[in-house]
Amino acid sequence: MEILQSDIVFLTDEDRTRASQLPVGERQLLIKNLFVPYHTYNLGYDAIRTLHMPVAGGLPNLGVVGGLIGPSRCGKSMICEAYVANHPQRDGETGVEHPVVCINASIDMSRRQVGSRVHRFTSSPHRILSRTDPIEWTVDRLLKCRTELLIVDDAQYLFFEHRLAWSATEMFGVVKDVLDTKKVSVMLVGDSRINKFVFDIDAFKNRGYRHSDLEPLSNTPEDLEKFGALLTSIDRRLPFAKPSQLARYRDDFHRYSEGRIGLVMNVVQEAGYRALNDRTACILVEHLRAAVHRMVRPGDDANYFGYKSRAM
Repeated sequence: MEILQSDIVFLTDEDRTRASQLPVGERQLLIKNLFVPYHTYNLGYDAIRTLHMPVAGGLPNLGVVGGLIGPSRCGKSMICEAYVANHPQRDGETGVEHPVVCINASIDMSRRQVGSRVHRFTSSPHRILSRTDPIEWTVDRLLKCRTELLIVDDAQYLFFEHRLAWSATEMFGVVKDVLDTKKVSVMLVGDSRINKFVFDIDAFKNRGYRHSDLEPLSNTPEDLEKFGALLTSIDRRLPFAKPSQLARYRDDFHRYSEGRIGLVMNVVQEAGYRALNDRTACILVEHLRAAVHRMVRPGDDANYFGYKSRAM
């Protein structure tokens, strides 16, 4: 059993009691796949939507390229996964269609690997697919699956991370081949180096490249208020009998994560698993201490959740 991107909210005592009585495996998956819409998420999701479907109720915008830019662990991958989940595969006249395809780039990725990942994402049976060469899967498969938007997560790995010039050129060629069909748009998701690469390439810049920059929530009063609300929203989705009062530890969470949702969820998941093992009614501060103790960067002297004053 797998629960994907769970957005189940437990608001009442009765809801929480029922959640706490679910089989432990289901509760574990609810924690693992907990999904919370929040300020940065909304900005990123809207950036993808406006590239793909710029007019509400209108047609997909095809043959254009955009960027979703932000530092690691600020929630970009979660946004991509949510967008794909809201645009699932469908039955078409010639087979299964995938309106939105998302693949992850990796260091030293080759054109063949790009094709293989497109193939794996669209692996449902498709009556008219006949090619067996993965080099051709990227464009051919996207067209036959009627894909409107290709999202490439961690796209900086296509062009950087010790790539040789010819290798980066090959990856540029993959993206350009997709765009040249004028039937598929591309969203490049990753860090700020993507903008540096794209703005040096007329073939991308001339296609109206537009980018949205995501930043972690800062320590300004306004952002800290949003960050506290985010912790409360996470709390409402945890399958425990009582609230864990995560917002009480707002400053510790923010100091550790620097406002990045991915790092917050790392601590919450680890602490949640510990609470399940201890069969407590909620996540306790000692669970947070034990979780962060294993994750803190060497040399970081901050006393998150007071873990240094306790024996782990």
